[in-house]
Amino acid sequence: GSMALFGNRKKKKDSDSVPRLPKTDLALTLATVGLFLANVLLFARAAAYDALAELGVAMVSTAGLIAVCKNFFPVLGRKLSTKESLDKPRNLRKFVDQSWQLVVHCTMTAIEVYLLNDNGWEWWNKPKTVWDMEVRGEACPPALRRLYLAQLAVWFVTAFSHKFVEARHNDYFLMYSHHVATLGLVTLSYFNGWASIGLIILFIHDSSDIVVDVLKMTNYLGLDGSSGTFLAEAFFVVNLITWALARMWFFSRKAIYATLPYWNGTGFGLYPIVLNYFSWGNACRWLLVSLQIMHIWWYYLFLRILYRLTLGSSGHDAGREYEGSSDSEREEEEQPKKLAKSD
Repeated sequence: GSMALFGNRKKKKDSDSVPRLPKTDLALTLATVGLFLANVLLFARAAAYDALAELGVAMVSTAGLIAVCKNFFPVLGRKLSTKESLDKPRNLRKFVDQSWQLVVHCTMTAIEVYLLNDNGWEWWNKPKTVWDMEVRGEACPPALRRLYLAQLAVWFVTAFSHKFVEARHNDYFLMYSHHVATLGLVTLSYFNGWASIGLIILFIHDSSDIVVDVLKMTNYLGLDGSSGTFLAEAFFVVNLITWALARMWFFSRKAIYATLPYWNGTGFGLYPIVLNYFSWGNACRWLLVSLQIMHIWWYYLFLRILYRLTLGSSGHDAGREYEGSSDSEREEEEQPKKLAKSD
């Protein structure tokens, strides 16, 4: 059926601690669909039919990439995984789910580094210069526009996959909210002329997500202290550092601070234009703040995992603090009992 493109398996509600909030779920889904339709209408209104075509191609390409990853990474996962980890099918499934996100984050980071290199890293080193393009009324450069279209495609496919395909983790609603906020931010920043600061924000997110992806994948493979490799623990420590640096320091200092007002020698940010209270620019600011609140909450969850690890919990047990226990986990635990009863 329609789900075959994303992998042939029945969708499972992965965590029994996911709150039952059907109205919130519906609201987030409607917001995602609404943002997709808004992008289509805004591009059509601007007669940017080439951009619409690029967005369509990018979405199909993203779905194709997911299909390729879901065929290749199970083979790799079986070769790298410990026997104990393979004994629980959910681990390989989660590993594969995470694999295509790693490929996307690596690809996007490479493109963003290329664009920042082309800019001489001026937007990164001197955040005030991100507004030069808007002040002069320049159009979004073609290469940066292509990055934005690719990001929109990835985030729309990711949001719909998160809702309809992937197994649900403990942070299902937080992650779904993050997807919607990011889609809103990417859309508003593009059509509001804030693509330059958008490049900085996308680079901070994608580059730091690589470590998170590798951390989760090594954990699903069982490459932790119990197997003698300690790879999951090592990447967990690296993630504590990179997340704090990228999502909490750079995001505040180079993204949020750059969008705060500054005019006539007063203010406390770098944005040189006075905005009306109800403006797209202020909407972008609020979305940035909401993302930062999510970043802080996730870091709190990481610290709780660290606390459990210091108490002697295994990596998998500590990880339940983040993902929650699962329906599939109980099924796997109950299966041997059923077999024993049948003997």
